[in-house]
Amino acid sequence: MSVKYFWYLPLILFCWSCAQQGSPSGGPLDEDPPVALESDPPNYSTRFKAKKIEVTFDEYIVLENVNQQLIVSPPMEEQPEVKLKKKTLIIEFEEELKTNTTYTFNFGDAIKDLHEGNKLQNFEYVFSTGDILDSMSVRGTLKYAENLEAPDDPISIMLYTDLVDSVPLIDIPLYVGRSNDSGVFSVNNLRPDVYKIFALKDGNNNFLFDLPTEEIAFLDTSLVINADLARQLLGDSMVSLATPDTIYDDSTGFVSDSIVDSGPDLNAIYIDLMLFTEASDIQYLTNNTREDRRKIQLVFALPLSDTFAFRTLQSPDESEPRFLDHYGTNRDSLTLWIMDSAHYKMDTLKIVVDYTVKDTLEQFVVRRDTLLFNYREKTSSGRREQATEKEEEKLEIHTMRNNGNQDMNRELSMLLDFPVESLNDTLFSLYHIPDSIEIPLPFVVKADTMNPYRATLSATWESASKYRFLALPGAITSIYPISHDTIDVSFRTRDLEFYGQILLSLTNVNNQVLVQLYSGETMVEERIVKADGQYVFPFLSPKEYKFKFIHDLNENGKWDTGDYLKKLQPEPVELLPVTVEVRSNWDHDVSVSLEK
Repeated sequence: MSVKYFWYLPLILFCWSCAQQGSPSGGPLDEDPPVALESDPPNYSTRFKAKKIEVTFDEYIVLENVNQQLIVSPPMEEQPEVKLKKKTLIIEFEEELKTNTTYTFNFGDAIKDLHEGNKLQNFEYVFSTGDILDSMSVRGTLKYAENLEAPDDPISIMLYTDLVDSVPLIDIPLYVGRSNDSGVFSVNNLRPDVYKIFALKDGNNNFLFDLPTEEIAFLDTSLVINADLARQLLGDSMVSLATPDTIYDDSTGFVSDSIVDSGPDLNAIYIDLMLFTEASDIQYLTNNTREDRRKIQLVFALPLSDTFAFRTLQSPDESEPRFLDHYGTNRDSLTLWIMDSAHYKMDTLKIVVDYTVKDTLEQFVVRRDTLLFNYREKTSSGRREQATEKEEEKLEIHTMRNNGNQDMNRELSMLLDFPVESLNDTLFSLYHIPDSIEIPLPFVVKADTMNPYRATLSATWESASKYRFLALPGAITSIYPISHDTIDVSFRTRDLEFYGQILLSLTNVNNQVLVQLYSGETMVEERIVKADGQYVFPFLSPKEYKFKFIHDLNENGKWDTGDYLKKLQPEPVELLPVTVEVRSNWDHDVSVSLEK
């Protein structure tokens, strides 16, 4: 090759690179929601008479679940028809509008842009059929009464000027709003008046509190809504006059064309609502199973009364089965263990249960159900030959947890799959191993009177020490003649310095309080407290904990929900606003002054 070709090579490469087609780098990702440019009739119109509304946006939009998201306040009998034409949102309705009334169309998060899916939160279109636009608002937060968490789903906020107690059961509201995913709500464009206020998780979307499972919140008293009251509550120095504008309010998360401001609103009343589900008084059998041929389980909606009874149905030549019955902690479930093999080997059993319910006249009557329990042995479909003799069944006993670490303040647990019948002390052994020598230790072994599937061994534990636990076959007997293998477990106790403790100083205790200590979602301990003082929570593993305080006003040892028609709010709950990070060998002082 001639040398002169090397002189042309750079030029050729330059031209080739210039001819290549590069892919565009693209601009920044669009993260802005659509913006309403104009409306016909204009937003915030008065003397409104149109049957169609058109709102044009700055980009193409799509609608998502608009029939569920759109809230019209006051509600219309027929939901308006909503459709799209290019960048324009069209709302059509034929319903006769009320005179001198301000209407608000709130679209929730139904509106989003076509390409990136950016949602326009709580866009509102507002008009008045009269000469003025009503400008009052009710704003606030909604939480579940039992745990003070915000509801994930939107909850309807309903306002009535009819002040009778039965109004949410028989009539639709005059004004409707919706909470967001933080529990914040704002019902805008209200006329000054006196209102009853409710929040409702409307199970059948009819704006009526008519299902026993619907969640409700209510204000104890009627609420006067007017600017003078708002000024009195907030103080003139704290508020600024509201003006129509379009802004994003960081405190509520709402984007709208409604009346907004840069601080507390002179035209708004602020309230908090606590959401709850009323305790049902409808008793019924929710489930009945026989997953093991020896075991029948019944589950009821409510605790069983003392009149509950059961019996079996069998032919005249059959003996009556014997059962060991075990009621659940709340007496809303029953486990029946069939004692005789002749009966539990039967594929079909009939049981009659009698339990108390309320009839349509609210009178207590006895209901009788006849239940059929079938059981068939489960076999593998790929198995061609059945063994002539079954493998011997063993009684499974579970002992150590925590990777072989025994807590200093706890008994050693033994958990069975079947109820415990008896314990033979002579077949248990416990040894302390300070070095290589096993030293027998005194202990007490007993069946748990509250849990028929549990036995415990208690001893005086030494810190950070080795132990060996031995249970020979026959040490534990269940109600069935099933033997267990030898249990031989080595374990260590925790070092006392592993634990931390919380010293809780409580003040302003004006009623019985249930103090609950949680690790994550697990309740570690519960105390009943009736007076100010310091309460010690020892032997805590190093991790984060939180406190919950239930004001047990009726002193029945549990949290009670509310009842609207009885005008009962749920029992108040308070949470320690921060978690307590417990460290090993530390005392953690926590001071709480209760507010309720």
